[in-house]
Amino acid sequence: MTSPAVDPVVKSSDVPVVTLQNKIQSAKTPEEKEKLKKDLDDLMQTRELIRASVIQIIEKSTDSKEQAQSIQTSGQADITNYKVYREVTEYYKQKCFNWHNPKYAYALHQLHLFSNLCEANVPVERIKTAIDVVSENLKKEDAAGC
Repeated sequence: MTSPAVDPVVKSSDVPVVTLQNKIQSAKTPEEKEKLKKDLDDLMQTRELIRASVIQIIEKSTDSKEQAQSIQTSGQADITNYKVYREVTEYYKQKCFNWHNPKYAYALHQLHLFSNLCEANVPVERIKTAIDVVSENLKKEDAAGC
């Protein structure tokens, strides 16, 4: 039995997706295939939830749609104040998604947006307040079964 061809150029953030897609293709039974499809769907929903949470934090932290868009679309800013960046990212990890849990590892791939926020001189307390609001919304959605 040969393994499916693997694309050697896969972004690290996409490895779990590609792995599940390959497992779906090589599933032996319809039940196995359905379970893997559900796992992939759950993974994609979690990734979208993480991505959306960071976007909401950016939008709530910034002064304008233009500034929020700029933070989202610019490349990763060099971190000049690591203490501030670490404070913000650790707060996000504590309040929203702990990336040490494999289910939420995708959050690591969104942290560059926090460096952009910090380097845009958005006040730390404003970012943390936005994280609090988004965290509360996530808890409400989770409690509602969303």
